[in-house]
Amino acid sequence: MSRPSTKMYISFFLLAIPLILASCASVEKKLALDPVSEDFLSKVRYIITAEENRIFMELPPEARGKFIEDFWQRRDPTPGTERNEFKELYLKRIEEANRLFRGAKPGWLQDRGRIYILFGPPHERQVNPMGGRPMDAYEDPRSLLQSQRQATGEKPTEIWVYYNLFSHLHKPQEVRLIFVDIHGTGDYVLTTDLDETMPGSIHSMIQPNIYQVHELSKEEAARQRRFARGELFNFFWEAIPTNDRSTGSNLTLRLQVPYKKMVFQVTEENLEARLNLKIAVRNRQGEVVWSNELVYPIRIRESLLEANRDASYEINVPVNIWLNKGEYAIYLRLANEIADQEIEKLIKVKI
Repeated sequence: MSRPSTKMYISFFLLAIPLILASCASVEKKLALDPVSEDFLSKVRYIITAEENRIFMELPPEARGKFIEDFWQRRDPTPGTERNEFKELYLKRIEEANRLFRGAKPGWLQDRGRIYILFGPPHERQVNPMGGRPMDAYEDPRSLLQSQRQATGEKPTEIWVYYNLFSHLHKPQEVRLIFVDIHGTGDYVLTTDLDETMPGSIHSMIQPNIYQVHELSKEEAARQRRFARGELFNFFWEAIPTNDRSTGSNLTLRLQVPYKKMVFQVTEENLEARLNLKIAVRNRQGEVVWSNELVYPIRIRESLLEANRDASYEINVPVNIWLNKGEYAIYLRLANEIADQEIEKLIKVKI
């Protein structure tokens, strides 16, 4: 098949493939967070993806501000305007949940608050402060959902009804959610099993941390689906101790970059990318004891890439200095020079 002579750019994306990378060096996976970062992670707990959370926890402190900015921009339904309607609505719902739902925990951390933030106010709210709904004498208890059986007891109960939840994905459907104040603290627990309530095909698509606010436009829903497939430039890493005096290195860094996370340039015969890797190793005093910058041109045939969809580009870099016993901070910056793709990570290693 002939290709156009002019250069085009295409991108291949893949849902993050879990890779089990055994860390042979002693590595601190969790870094200390500043108050702003802690507040951010706390507030976005319902909408941040697992991959975003992992990336954020590995960022150098100075890169967190840009990540937070990009996080909200990725979810902006009208990126060409000054306002970010999604961010405004999400934060507003946190405030409303705190005002509406009282209990031992802040309202937004309760189940009612979580559902309110994700799906908005229900179209119908049935409040039963003296207990659940009465049992219909002609109703077969065996036909009830587990949550419905719990809602017939003496505990305070709320039933929320949504008439058009997920209408952008499926024909409008009624969803009934039952909350019970099991412990009498005011913290109502969601007793409805979402797998029972929603069609399996829909519930498997809708993870609450991805599909947040159901009344957003169809365009936004489609954009969120694209985002959910993994449109984040990322790599997996491991720190491997070595013991080779001849090379003067007792630590090797191994990076695996999924091909489907890269943007490639299409040439006559190949797909091409160009990775730029910057490394800086700092001791506990913050001094740079070793650094390097490496460039990796990548050329691969499209047919080969399609035949190995789960493959990754592997980089092995020996730290060419003998590291004494102690703790080190390793800064990694990986960029794809033919596209606007860049990611930074901070690794704490103990030798």
